[in-house]
Amino acid sequence: MRVAAILIGAVMFGLAGGYAWSAMAPPGRKAPVYLPKPTMLVPPEAPETASDKQWAARAKDSDAPAVRADSPEPSAVEQDIYYSGCNEVRAAGKAPLYAGQPGYREGLDGDGDGVACEPYYGR
Repeated sequence: MRVAAILIGAVMFGLAGGYAWSAMAPPGRKAPVYLPKPTMLVPPEAPETASDKQWAARAKDSDAPAVRADSPEPSAVEQDIYYSGCNEVRAAGKAPLYAGQPGYREGLDGDGDGVACEPYYGR
């Protein structure tokens, strides 16, 4: 009986010590910082190219197709998107979702930073 008590005590002490050791962070190491995806911005002083002029001419073209009255508004359709989980978002190729985007909801945003289904970069 005494050997069993010593053995149980040693196992409990070893588990507690192992947990405490694993919880300690190495000195000088900081927690990882997650940044949003970088976006490419065109500086306002960029010169207008020939393709920019073509796109502007197409936008002014009066032969644009008329919107059908029986079709739903595109923004209303996109707001009805619902993802049951982040695996479904990733399968649709929409991850990460930012606050305000179709399909975003607080239930998918675990840390509440406005980015849902963000990639996890573990140590």
